[in-house]
Amino acid sequence: MKTKGVEGVKENLANLEVQLLNTVALVRERLSKLQSLTLGALIVIDVHAKDVIRKLVEDRVEEPNHFNWISQLRYYWTDDNCFVRCI
Repeated sequence: MKTKGVEGVKENLANLEVQLLNTVALVRERLSKLQSLTLGALIVIDVHAKDVIRKLVEDRVEEPNHFNWISQLRYYWTDDNCFVRCI
């Protein structure tokens, strides 16, 4: 299987930025305390993911076996299923 390399990682970064902006927009709506806390936690997770992906772009990570990829990302979505891969 051919990977998209750095371009694929850049695409993921763009998707994460859009997702983060959409989540932040939700915070501006009228929410219950639980909804507000949940969205706050999701924003923290999304910001961290965005920072990690940005670092992978800067390091020019080309494939999933690259050390910087393995050491940071452990959750993978495939066909609507979440898989966890450990080092």
